[in-house]
Amino acid sequence: MPFWDATFGSGARAAAAVAANCSDVELHTYASPSDQLALAALRNQGIRLSITSRPSPIAFAYFHPLSVPYIQPAPAHIKRQPSLNVSGEAVLRFGFLEGDAVVKANRAVYDPQTWRNPQPFAANGSTADELAVVLNELELQHATGVAEPDEAAAELMKKQGAAIVVVKGGTRGAIVYERSGHSSHIPAYRSSRVFKIGTGDVFSAMFALHWAQEGVEAAKAADLASRSVSLYCATRNFGFDRALMSRLLPVSGAAGGSVSLEGATETLGQRFVMEEARFALRELGMDVHCPELEFGSNNTSASAILVIDDGLSLESLSRIQVAKATAIPLVTLHERADTPNSVADSDWITDDFTTAMYLTAWAAKSKKNR
Repeated sequence: MPFWDATFGSGARAAAAVAANCSDVELHTYASPSDQLALAALRNQGIRLSITSRPSPIAFAYFHPLSVPYIQPAPAHIKRQPSLNVSGEAVLRFGFLEGDAVVKANRAVYDPQTWRNPQPFAANGSTADELAVVLNELELQHATGVAEPDEAAAELMKKQGAAIVVVKGGTRGAIVYERSGHSSHIPAYRSSRVFKIGTGDVFSAMFALHWAQEGVEAAKAADLASRSVSLYCATRNFGFDRALMSRLLPVSGAAGGSVSLEGATETLGQRFVMEEARFALRELGMDVHCPELEFGSNNTSASAILVIDDGLSLESLSRIQVAKATAIPLVTLHERADTPNSVADSDWITDDFTTAMYLTAWAAKSKKNR
């Protein structure tokens, strides 16, 4: 698992991403006295800061980048602070745990960042000549009460007066809906590694830069944002080189896919990793079969195989070899560098849990589409 310890809320991460590509960036945020080193680092990147004090820091702890974070203090115990007041030509507004932001903008991008009772942009008095709302499918459903994405996007435009709605769909990419009724599918792009924490912040930041600041049309701005996320996933950096972005490969294939998950369950640690992998793949839209966790499960029509290479049984190795003989794509998660690889002829081998999940989902989608 990757080590990551940084003072980066959504706003700070977005500001850093934009500042690497734009010289005029201002961040309005809350900060505690213990956040001063992080604020100094942002100033060193040329970011102007407008700070409202809060009594203590807010920490997000992840067991791995796909896990649900542990938040400290617990959200119910975070004291609400006075709202920020922000005006500008191009403004990106995030939802907050500790407060709110009242925005007045020519073009505004709003990312509510929660499916729990997401508030409309104008509910706190915010105004914009043109508004784009960026959110995922679950947030869209809860914001509108409508399950079907096309209908929900139309309802959100009607309710919030948005000119643009961008709906993120994970490995399926995103859909950009415009007030004219036109919609565009934006693919997700492959990366050599996948660091998931902060990808939504980077997407919203780069979409805001290109659409709100530079005036790029919405679908093109979303495509540039998606490409930027791919580079961020691979590097955790914000240097979005246009030449590299132009060479990225889109994630192709139909939604979903069937995955066979192989690994050991003899120890608590082995079982935990298997359970986490099964859950993560299902969250990515995969149909997962795991003989070691589900008695009698043996998926002979899998679109891809994920192997957790840690103490594989002879039965697992036999099933893997049979599957390989039928040319099913094989991804191996091999975390321990001091142990031999049990499956030397894998199509992809990685030592990173999150990367293994995405490589498997991408492989399953591609195989399903053949």
